[in-house]
Amino acid sequence: MPINTKQIPEVSSFEDIKIQQAIVKKNKAAVMAKINLQGRMSQGFRLVNNQAYEQKLQKLRLKIANYQYKNESNKHQDESMLSIMTTKGAITHYLDSNTNKKLNNKELDFKARNQIANTQLKRKQLFVMFQNTCEAQEELKEYAVQISSVCNGIVKQPPGAYFGVKDFHGALDKITNRKRNYDIGDLKDAARMTIIFDNMEDMVAAKSMISLTKEFSELQHFQSAMKDRYGTGKGAHSKYNCGATDAGYKDIKFFLKMSNGHIGELQLNTKNMMVAKKNGHIIYDVLRDGGALNKPFTITNKEVIAKVLKNMSEKWFDFVKTRVPKAQLELTEVKKIVKRLNDNVERGNQTLTVSLDEIKSLSAVSLLIYEQGDNARVLLD
Repeated sequence: MPINTKQIPEVSSFEDIKIQQAIVKKNKAAVMAKINLQGRMSQGFRLVNNQAYEQKLQKLRLKIANYQYKNESNKHQDESMLSIMTTKGAITHYLDSNTNKKLNNKELDFKARNQIANTQLKRKQLFVMFQNTCEAQEELKEYAVQISSVCNGIVKQPPGAYFGVKDFHGALDKITNRKRNYDIGDLKDAARMTIIFDNMEDMVAAKSMISLTKEFSELQHFQSAMKDRYGTGKGAHSKYNCGATDAGYKDIKFFLKMSNGHIGELQLNTKNMMVAKKNGHIIYDVLRDGGALNKPFTITNKEVIAKVLKNMSEKWFDFVKTRVPKAQLELTEVKKIVKRLNDNVERGNQTLTVSLDEIKSLSAVSLLIYEQGDNARVLLD
């Protein structure tokens, strides 16, 4: 049968879709800025080779099935990571509520599709990068041991798998739910260690020693390569001085480039401030769900709810009451918050709404705890 050429449109009949050059220029600049990250400190933009990705995934399956783990935490981490990567619907834990609703109703718009695609990419990027992160964590631990052995410090390895590397779920949660504007390159605290000192003098000596190492010198041209919240820097290093966090917390934080190119985070602090952090961090966990903290907000994250119930115990209230006497008035209001949460949970309601006045009370207690943390050994003796 002869072909009816009238049914086949000629090339000339196709309509050209015109895109304004200004839009092309803007979009191209945005993409290139993500790929070429020379202007800011970053792990780099990770391209994902699907064949290499599938091979890594298969290796992980075989490892879990056949490897004799000596460390159960490592096994649990690997199993959790595989579940996040392969379980149907796992991606929904890293999407916002609006996107999940549209996904369930099969009413995806451009914004929702974009968030899903972006989250899927970050999940793959993080998985491909995870081995490098673990290698950097092990090297960072040895680096911290060397520094502390000279400067009378105590190395604190975070809990968890692979020498304390940031949990895979926690890392993915950070660059999706908590900071969706982050790229994979912005995740610089997945490999992290802390060195604790009895006094400021030893801590500043360690800071000076680290400043001379290759691991720091390769990043020192970045303003964010060091954050000295104690303000001890002088001369050329004074540019790294900065104030306490909004919560009142202080530390000296370094970003260091490990031999495999991965950036790790090393924190220096005093024992007294670490006691303050141990007791003040739960308030940070509560308030970080509140965004700008300029209006009431509701906590729906079950992990945060569980942390509050566990950590804001009678023991915690007794400690703050005894060691932070200035916080007495605000502490009474915080007790009311915790009581209301317990009442909610008993009724099966795993949420907590925090009012503006309660935000102020929580913030005040946090600032007062960290004020004591910066007061010699007052939380220790």
